[in-house]
Amino acid sequence: MDSPPAGEGPASRTRLRSFSPIFPVRDLRRALAHYASLGFDVTTYDGGDFYGFADRDGVGLHLSLEAGHDHDHDAEDGHEHVGSAYLYVADADALYDEWARPGVGGLTRRVGDTAYQLREGGHVDPDGNLIRFGSPMPSRPAQRLRSHLETTYSIQVETMTDLDVGVWRVGRADGPDWVARWFPARRPAEAAAGDAEILRHLAAHDFPAERCAVAEPVSVLDGRAVLVTTWAEPVPRQERRAAIRAAGGLGRLGALLGRLHALPPGPGALARPGGGWHHLADGRPAAEVAAAGRMLADAAGIIPDDQQAAYQALCAEIGALDTGDGLPEALTHPDFVLANVIATQDGMVLVDWAGAGRGPRLWSLAFLLYAEGVKDQRRADVVLAGYRRHVTLTGAELDRLPGVIQARPLVLAAWAVCTGRATPARALADAAETKALADALAARARQAQG
Repeated sequence: MDSPPAGEGPASRTRLRSFSPIFPVRDLRRALAHYASLGFDVTTYDGGDFYGFADRDGVGLHLSLEAGHDHDHDAEDGHEHVGSAYLYVADADALYDEWARPGVGGLTRRVGDTAYQLREGGHVDPDGNLIRFGSPMPSRPAQRLRSHLETTYSIQVETMTDLDVGVWRVGRADGPDWVARWFPARRPAEAAAGDAEILRHLAAHDFPAERCAVAEPVSVLDGRAVLVTTWAEPVPRQERRAAIRAAGGLGRLGALLGRLHALPPGPGALARPGGGWHHLADGRPAAEVAAAGRMLADAAGIIPDDQQAAYQALCAEIGALDTGDGLPEALTHPDFVLANVIATQDGMVLVDWAGAGRGPRLWSLAFLLYAEGVKDQRRADVVLAGYRRHVTLTGAELDRLPGVIQARPLVLAAWAVCTGRATPARALADAAETKALADALAARARQAQG
C-alpha cells in the first residue's frame, strides 16, 4: 500500500484544543449572571448583548441570544432541553453542594450512582439548557467518610449507602449499622454536639428518636462535623402505611409532638434557640424566615422581567410572616412531619434533629397541621386531638395559628423560586391557597378546643 503524500494522513491531523457547547438564552445579561453564580468567569463578546462566554477551570461554554426561543420549565421532566452538555468533574457531590445552594437559580438535580460507574447529577439553567455532570464511583465523600469512621471508631465498614444529601447508611461488618450525617462547613461542630446532647436527653426520657451510636458521636472531617446515630430498621416500603397505623397513626404522631413540648426545660443545648429549618439557618423560626428573605434578595438578578412584580410581592409576604415570637416555648423539632418518621416493627422513630432547640411550640405544630391538612383537613383534626393529650393551646396561640401555619409553606415556596422550581407568580398563587387552608384549619382547632 502506498504511503500518503507528505503533509497528509493521520500524522498531520491538527490537535484539538477545546470544545465548547453553545447554549441559546433569552436574556444574555441574566444568563451571564446565572453562570457567574455557578462559579464561572463571564464576559461578553465585544461588550454586546447578544453573545457571551463562561469559563471555569479551563472549561468553557458560549451563550448566544436567541430571542425567539422559549423554554417550558415543565418540559425538564421529559428531558426536552434546549441545549445540553456533559461535564466530567473531580467530585460530583461537591459540585452538587455548590450549585444547589439557595440563590443560585436553575434546577440542580441530586447526585446518584449510575450503571455506567459514574456519580452523576445535572443542572438545568433558567433557559432550559442542561449540564449533566459526573465523577467516578464510589463518591469521594463516601470514600473519605468511610475511612474516617473506620479510623475514628475502630469499626469495619462494608457499605456506604447514600440516603440524602450528606447522609449515609453505614453498613458495618462488626456490629449494628449506623447513620452518618456529614454537615456542611457552615454548620459548626458545636451545633452537631448540641444535636447529640438533645438525642441523649430524649433517650433518657424514652422518647422514640434516633439514638447516638457511641458515647462520643461527633467528630470532624475536613473541617465539617460528623454525627453518627444508630440505624432504625424500617419496615418494607409497602408495609409503611400499615405500620404507622398500627403504631397509632396521626393521633400518635400528634401526641408525640405534644409529649416533646411537655418535657421540662433544661440547660445547654436544650435551651439553645431552635425550631428553624436547618437547611436555611440554625436558630429560632425568625432566623429561618430572615434567611429566606436574604435568599430571595440574592436571587434578584435571575428573576425575569415579567415576574418582577410577583417577586416584589413575594418578598413583602416573607417579610410580614409571623414567626411565633412571644408565644409559649418548648424543646421542639424543626420538621416534625411524617417524612421524618421511620416506621419500624416497634413503632415510629423520629429522625433528623438538626436544628432542634427551644422555640415557639406553635411553629412545629403549625407545620404538622399544614402537612396533613393539605391532604385532608380531617387529618389535621386527628393530629390536634393527639397533641391536646399533653398540651392545651393558649388563646394567643389560637389567635395567631393562621399566620404561623402560613409561614413554613411560604418559606418553602421562596426556596422553590430561588432554585428555579417555581416562578414568583406560582409561589404567590400557592400562598393564597395556603392562607385559605390556614384559616380553615385554625377555625377547626378553635372549635375543637371549645
